[in-house]
Amino acid sequence: MNGQLSEQPVAEIFREIGTKFLSGRLRLEQQRIRVAVYFKNGDFLYAASNVRSFRLREYVVKSNLVPEQELARLDDKSSDFEFATALSTKNLLGTNTVEQIHSKLVSDVLRLILMWIEGTWEFDHRFQLSEQVNLKLDAQSLLLEAGRRIPLQFITSRFRNPVETLSPLAIPPDSISLTPTEVFLFSRLDQPIALNDLISISGVSEPEALRVIYSLTLGGMIQREHWKHAFRDQSAKPETKPTKPEPIVQPAPVEEPAATPEADVNDFLKRLEDAHSYYEVLDVNQNSAASDIKSVYYRLAKNFHPDRFRQADESLQGRIESAFARVTQAYDTLRDAGQRATYDSKLSARTKVQHLAESAPKSTTTAPPPPSTKVEDKGSEPVINKAETAETNFKEGFAALEIGQRNTAIGLLGAAARAMPNEARYRAYYGRALAGAENTRRLAETELQTALKIDPANAEYRSMLAELYRDLGFMLRAKGEAERAIATDPNNKKARELLRTLK
Repeated sequence: MNGQLSEQPVAEIFREIGTKFLSGRLRLEQQRIRVAVYFKNGDFLYAASNVRSFRLREYVVKSNLVPEQELARLDDKSSDFEFATALSTKNLLGTNTVEQIHSKLVSDVLRLILMWIEGTWEFDHRFQLSEQVNLKLDAQSLLLEAGRRIPLQFITSRFRNPVETLSPLAIPPDSISLTPTEVFLFSRLDQPIALNDLISISGVSEPEALRVIYSLTLGGMIQREHWKHAFRDQSAKPETKPTKPEPIVQPAPVEEPAATPEADVNDFLKRLEDAHSYYEVLDVNQNSAASDIKSVYYRLAKNFHPDRFRQADESLQGRIESAFARVTQAYDTLRDAGQRATYDSKLSARTKVQHLAESAPKSTTTAPPPPSTKVEDKGSEPVINKAETAETNFKEGFAALEIGQRNTAIGLLGAAARAMPNEARYRAYYGRALAGAENTRRLAETELQTALKIDPANAEYRSMLAELYRDLGFMLRAKGEAERAIATDPNNKKARELLRTLK
């Protein structure tokens, strides 16, 4: 079998070989570039090109894993399989490393040819690959990627029948990463549907919808009723649908899915407003498997994607778009193992900071609370409370100081001290933060002395001042403040330890 790639592009030939479980060699040629691709029972095995840059030797050279003098001893006219064997037998590279480099090479060859829509092809079932192949390749992802990159004008030309039936095949495996548009369109395809009806509810322009449908079809997630077949006379296992032409029947109109109940929408929006982590956004726990997270995202996309609310008022549309943007961001982070691990580390650190903030010292003074500093907007904006803001800054500044983020601590504690200058805690811990650097220790002394004027019986503040004097080299002052701290609180361990070192 042979033909022109303008009539049957490489990506579609790959798809058809897979669905018909064919074995053999596919030869491709475009502008003197030739590639041989091998299949067995529909599975892709291997691809090789006559382009020098697509040789295993070149990839090993670029990897910088083998000294040039060692490579020079190997036969530069050997095949890639012979070269791979030589690298392993001579202990120049481990078998796994050779396979990884070889897999990268073959994947790059596939990325090149799957974009071809010009040139020639020839398939011969008599040719079989003689070498044993053990390369790790994800042909399904590469086909999906090709569908996203093939020129849009060519893709639209592949759809001639606006009422052909499209059917869902399978949920994408975890190795496949879909875009939000692909996820949403696929979520609408829960039963066979006419092409033009799916486009009408896709939420995107017709050309873009056709690209998504084409990509998902190449990736094995959607089945089309009408493909232009390359192997009509080839003996092979049949596809799920009969390949013989069938009369085109106008399908019944597909009604727009029922709107999501208002109560469900409100619950969804309220839950996201209260969510403090990506796990809470998706309503899963930290131990949830990637497959469970994907299922939850698909369900949320089906029920709450912004395109379902095109007829709603602008206010609700805006809230839905903002909320679903958080859902997408959460899913994009948690579906990737590396990003998820990084996020979990940040989440753990944030939790630690929150616990430290809650452990911040409470006010020990018995003075009446400061006069109200509430500033109310005559409109519907929430009340701004200066004292509450200062307390929040103090807690966060205390936590930052405890984990060594001194500059952050100075900023937050300084803001709290300026907002509420008569709160001894704020002035004392602002002073403690300032004491961490030589050029701000004089200012630290002022803050600590002010805190003691407000709360003179506080042994903790006196210990802080004693430590500052020690760091400034004022040993007598340090000793005096430590003794006064012990006199105020005989059980103050910090003051006792400091006094012991000063004697």
